[in-house]
Amino acid sequence: MFRDGSARLLVFRLGAELYGVDVQRVGEVIDLPAVQRIPDVSATVLGVASVRGTLVTIYDARAVLQLSQHSTSAALLFDCGAGRVGLAVSDVVDTVAVTEEAMRPAPAAAAGDGLLLGIVRRGANLIAVLDADALLTAAGADGEGGARED
Repeated sequence: MFRDGSARLLVFRLGAELYGVDVQRVGEVIDLPAVQRIPDVSATVLGVASVRGTLVTIYDARAVLQLSQHSTSAALLFDCGAGRVGLAVSDVVDTVAVTEEAMRPAPAAAAGDGLLLGIVRRGANLIAVLDADALLTAAGADGEGGARED
């Protein structure tokens, strides 16, 4: 993630909390399209949506991170295997440059699942830096860009 000692994060909001992922892993940010629910899939799957004529599985970042329900209005699109997958988030805030020295290690209790890489402070805000690949794996995104049933 860090190249030449710095990285660029795409910062997004889930409820009141800020999270960041390596901006180079995000293919696109879009307004959350209409999502069609799918029966008998993992709780992390919101459903599928048509993005420029292609069906994209949309995962619920709230369920992946075990957060309470709140509104979602944007989607981060990731290339995953042969297709694309989306991750529904409350809002996209900004991109920020961070240095490797500015990132604090993940608390020991949160480091076990590999999702949380560390914490970055920006003014009064804390940004939880997530591993995009671990996040998609935890969501259930498979190598084909579809949904994996539990």
